[in-house]
Amino acid sequence: MAPLNTQQENILTAFVTALAQQDESLPQGLQTQLHAIGQNLEARIVELPAIAASLPNLNQAYQSALANAQTHPADQGATLVSTNQDQNSKLRDRAVQILTDSDPVQAAQRSQSRGLGQIASNPIKRIFGRG
Repeated sequence: MAPLNTQQENILTAFVTALAQQDESLPQGLQTQLHAIGQNLEARIVELPAIAASLPNLNQAYQSALANAQTHPADQGATLVSTNQDQNSKLRDRAVQILTDSDPVQAAQRSQSRGLGQIASNPIKRIFGRG
């Protein structure tokens, strides 16, 4: 698998972050679409913005997270600083797990609550686990 490019990382980061901020599960049709995207993530990652746009609350959270990912790459909410290919693979794997889960919103929330997607904006905080 080829590493994700910066644009793909930003889309994926913003989408997973937006999912984690939702109060309710997505409609079943969208969950089915996400599952299919998760099965072939690299080829279908570009479909995530259209899915976000289909729900006002999801789109608002997605646009906010996307703007943050593009202007502050080190402060990303869901994850996604690709400092190396290993980090890139972890992001892809985690995204696939979230998108193919029976409830992607809950999966994204669980992922963030475990701290998997939290990246400290300050490298010192990362070292001491306070980010």
